[in-house]
Amino acid sequence: MFKFNMSRSQFELAKYNVPGFWPDPDTLNKIPKEPYEIQAELARINAAKAEKRRRLEQKAAELGITEEN
Repeated sequence: MFKFNMSRSQFELAKYNVPGFWPDPDTLNKIPKEPYEIQAELARINAAKAEKRRRLEQKAAELGITEEN
């Protein structure tokens, strides 16, 4: 058996002290706070929803699915 010279709490702290374990703050999602940032984010979300709806409607048309079905 291996014997460590660390207590359990020291081990818990040490395992998170690995380079690259925590993500870089620049890569994290940031909450928009300024009005122009909020509007830009809403525009991005609405554009993504519209694109997804367009793709799904196109696929439904190819498969012959209508809203009445």
